[in-house]
Amino acid sequence: MAAAGKIAVVTESIACLSEEEASRWGITVIPIPFEYAGKEYLDGVDITPEEFNKMLRPDLPPAVTSAPSPGTYMEEFCRLASEGCQVLCVSPTPAVTRMYEAAEQGRRLAQEERGITSRIEVVDCGTATMAQGFVALEAARLARGDATMEEILRRVRLLSSRVGLLVTLDTLEYLAKTSRIPRIGALFGKALQIKPIIYFGQGTVDHLDRPRSRRRAISRMLDLMEVRLNHDGPLHVAVQHANAREEAESLRGEVARRFSPETLRIAEFSPVMSSYTGPGLLGLAFYEDPEGHRA
Repeated sequence: MAAAGKIAVVTESIACLSEEEASRWGITVIPIPFEYAGKEYLDGVDITPEEFNKMLRPDLPPAVTSAPSPGTYMEEFCRLASEGCQVLCVSPTPAVTRMYEAAEQGRRLAQEERGITSRIEVVDCGTATMAQGFVALEAARLARGDATMEEILRRVRLLSSRVGLLVTLDTLEYLAKTSRIPRIGALFGKALQIKPIIYFGQGTVDHLDRPRSRRRAISRMLDLMEVRLNHDGPLHVAVQHANAREEAESLRGEVARRFSPETLRIAEFSPVMSSYTGPGLLGLAFYEDPEGHRA
């Protein structure tokens, strides 16, 4: 389905949008390929978060993931252009993945090798998961309202400077076995009993704290979100989890009581993220809108 207003919004499955939500807003979601337990999957296509969490075991080798190929992006860009659309792709920060780079290569291939003349823009949203999803949803909302590409890009860049994601891991057992350990896990050395808190936003990945209890980690995560609020517009929050629904519901209640956000939802992390972190991952994706839009 092409996005209304002839501007099509594209994002990756790591943005954690539900199939219903993506369909409703006309967002094209590119699935992330991964391999686990000897079988290949497309994130969100062949397997749901619930199904993956049932398979996930610490004694199995870690999942092997990769960014979608430039050719995958090219094909989607060309398909949308053939429907008369300009294309805006909202990708996660290059600090954690090569998806932005692959999307940029796909854009060049579409324009230089396929001769696509429609405008194609690829934007680094500076973060990932539902924080990225918030940006894609705003782009789609504006596209449906017949905004121009310049108007959408301005809003996307504004929100990309505002959205953030805080996560806390319940275990480092999974992360320690993956190739990601030099980039994130090494921050914690051999202290595998801690419950680290990590921030993804504005193109950075920052280790903020290393509490030793789950309760303390959740409390600190709320405090760290509050520190990042400017109180200059409606607050939008997504509580995210990997096989931790009960804790996510409790955290949603605490967010509602403490911050009274304009919108508040629960969203599951995609299998790609939970494959690195294991079960029990909790997160807060959030942003304040200084222009007062009430999504």
